[in-house]
Amino acid sequence: MSDTPLSDAMAEHAESGTEESYDRFIALFRTSVVGIAIEGMPVPDEHGNLVSDGDVSAYMTTHGDGRSRIVAYADPEVFLVNYGPRFNAGVPGEVLLGMAASDPDCEGVLVNSATQEISLAIAKPLHQN
Repeated sequence: MSDTPLSDAMAEHAESGTEESYDRFIALFRTSVVGIAIEGMPVPDEHGNLVSDGDVSAYMTTHGDGRSRIVAYADPEVFLVNYGPRFNAGVPGEVLLGMAASDPDCEGVLVNSATQEISLAIAKPLHQN
């Protein structure tokens, strides 16, 4: 089994461009943990409890078409090796889709591959199966 299943699915879709390859990518994204950059990351207090000022958000970009999307990094362990640290948290794809869906200013998610310089957008309305 590959160490980069989500990036492999992204490459397959980038090459074929079919609805089936996109559906496979989305299904795998939903069940994968992806890297994201969090602003306002909770920090430990003097008792070791994680605390935040309550203003925690995922980094967003308008790269490409000017639409605001949450930035995600496929296959985080391999992404770190290949491109260095770009994120500070991991979250299940299904949770990230929920975050994007609940933000009226967000147009979806932009996923970056860990193996190639490609990215795929998951646009609102978020892909539902």
